[in-house]
Amino acid sequence: MASNNGTKKFLQQIMTVLAESGGFDRNLSKVRVVSGGNGKCIAEMTVEKEHTNRGGTLHGGLTATLVDIVSTMALMTTKQAVPGVSVDINVSYLSAAKTGDEILINAEALKVGRTLAFLNVDITNKDSGAPVARGSHTKYIG
Repeated sequence: MASNNGTKKFLQQIMTVLAESGGFDRNLSKVRVVSGGNGKCIAEMTVEKEHTNRGGTLHGGLTATLVDIVSTMALMTTKQAVPGVSVDINVSYLSAAKTGDEILINAEALKVGRTLAFLNVDITNKDSGAPVARGSHTKYIG
């Protein structure tokens, strides 16, 4: 990827295509890419009612989806530039994000080998910096 601005635009286009696909990924329509490149992607989102569980906090399934999608975008900014296929995904839920909270999703490719990529994601409350969730994602890229 040439520049951070060009990479950001590229990643946001991917997010838009996913959100407009009509399937489950429509839940990503409110995710905004902040920056990306060199194996990293940072996105943000305001938690809205449509993103919450019955308790009024960010749904765990959507949290796992954010780990999946934003880490995949980070992977796509590496030299290999492929989305790969999920082998393993893990999410630790650390605190709740409620309706109206702004969250940051910070993904990074830790290691990209010949056949596997290892990625980490931290989701935090944008205002307080409190950790919301931490995820790890392994992808097959062979």
